[in-house]
Amino acid sequence: MRFRDRADAGRRLAATLLPYRGSNVRVLGLARGGVRVAYEVARALEVPLDIWVSRRLSIPGRVMTLGAVSENGARFLLSDSLRLLPMPRAEVDALVSDEAAEVEAQVRRLRGRAQPELGGCTVLLVDDGVLTGATAAAALVALRQLHPARLVMATPVASPRGLEVVRAEADQVSCVETEPGLRTVAEAYDDFRAFPDVELQSLVERSRQPPWRSRSVLESADPGGSWM
Repeated sequence: MRFRDRADAGRRLAATLLPYRGSNVRVLGLARGGVRVAYEVARALEVPLDIWVSRRLSIPGRVMTLGAVSENGARFLLSDSLRLLPMPRAEVDALVSDEAAEVEAQVRRLRGRAQPELGGCTVLLVDDGVLTGATAAAALVALRQLHPARLVMATPVASPRGLEVVRAEADQVSCVETEPGLRTVAEAYDDFRAFPDVELQSLVERSRQPPWRSRSVLESADPGGSWM
């Protein structure tokens, strides 16, 4: 399955998440592309959207993901990557520290306010795709520290390995399409353009101006997808 763009993917994903509509739910989009997908989910569920930041941790000079770093200081390291390319602990810590500074800078740019109150809520963390699972897993680890009642990972497309990684950190995973041969998330989209900060901020602000017009979203959403 291919998606036209992240809006199309978000509408399809929203159809799998309709059971949460009307409950004590918070929708968080993973910056950057996940925010556009999450906007459609938030619109279908008629709840405000907020942003969460988690950044991939890459090994310099290598096309390999070591893990990821999330706001709130959470980190997630991929055991397979560490086994294939063992690194001294001090070097790993330095990479994490540098990326954590970038995370905080992005939080200030994109959210510019206190974190949402998530204690006792059902939190839906949305991304535009899950490949290694590291970025989402780091965010899930961080969000767990905020004591949500339930933590759900939702994505339009994922690799089987990526789903294994996030399933270990989430209470539930919803995925529209699993792609065993997925090499990059962009492969699943016709339009995978980058979103500037101002556009992401605009999506969040628009979500905070109800009432939502969800009828058109529900009518156009594909009922496909699966719970895992």
